[in-house]
Amino acid sequence: MASKRHVPKFHRATPAVRREALVEATLRCLKQFGHEGVSVRRISAEAGVSIGLINHHFPSKSGLIAETYETIALSLLDSIRQQAENKAVSPRDRLSNFFHASFAPEILDPQLFNVWLVFWSMVAHSAEIRAVHFSTYSKYRSVLESLLSQLVDSGSAPPFKLRTAAIALSALLDGFWVELSLSPTVFKPREAIALCEDWVNALCSGGFPRLLAAPRTKKADAAPKRRKV
Repeated sequence: MASKRHVPKFHRATPAVRREALVEATLRCLKQFGHEGVSVRRISAEAGVSIGLINHHFPSKSGLIAETYETIALSLLDSIRQQAENKAVSPRDRLSNFFHASFAPEILDPQLFNVWLVFWSMVAHSAEIRAVHFSTYSKYRSVLESLLSQLVDSGSAPPFKLRTAAIALSALLDGFWVELSLSPTVFKPREAIALCEDWVNALCSGGFPRLLAAPRTKKADAAPKRRKV
């Protein structure tokens, strides 16, 4: 009679897999418990591991929260960007797609908003979380700059200050997102989208003089003349 092959009951997860599992457990705790969810004891119980294992993979609680922040921020940005960067439609329609994706039901999840509140509250006190905030916001602004730049390149808008316009549009989007998260019965996603569309239409028609790029003067355009000796 052939002997049965021995199958081990347990296996050792790779560090990357273990870190991912801890990040997912942290996110579940933050969604369910808010600020109380940042407890290492609570996270270890949710992940089904010892506190010592968390300390092995993350030297500090801030490090674990920072990686969770970066993971969710980049995941959401990638989802929105994929829906916006459709080369089959016009640059203007790509911005419209960006707006619709930004106010999708999964983005307006009240539990997700609670998670962001935890992240924001820790930015001022944690260098690690502050660094993630700066990095992810830069990536988000870069996507907006790219979409706005495509408007100019297509001739749909006059040349304008891309960085400043992206910051302004980002502030508008964030403000609507916060308002929708806090007052979902008073303000509707379709209203936020319509106002964002109006903002871009105004930008395309030159409605924001302070955002317009300064025209180059003839003196600046002229090639420098060589002085006669």
